Amino acid sequence: MNTGSFFINHEHDWQDVEPGIQRKIVAHTPDLMAVCVKFDRGAVGTPHQHERHDQIGYVVQGAFEVELEGEKRRLSPGDAFVAPHHTMHGAVALEPDSLVIDLFSPRRDDMLKS
Repeated sequence: MNTGSFFINHEHDWQDVEPGIQRKIVAHTPDLMAVCVKFDRGAVGTPHQHERHDQIGYVVQGAFEVELEGEKRRLSPGDAFVAPHHTMHGAVALEPDSLVIDLFSPRRDDMLKS
């Protein structure tokens, strides 16, 4: 039997990922993961691709310049990007305390080990 769960933000600490980037794992199942990622202004999510994970990024706060396969767009709150597996993508935060909710399918087990 499956059971649900809650994520209470103040009960979880930010994890340092790279200089100027922190994350909180919000929730996950084997097939889906939600991660809140906070960027300082100018922090860079270096372009990369995932071998088996699809990713959707939903901008909650601030602004980002997101690059997908060489195309750059400015994304603001309410905007999103989709990066299927094997798609090069990266981002630069344009404002302080920029937040994005990243969704991954399937779950990123590597993030659970850090």
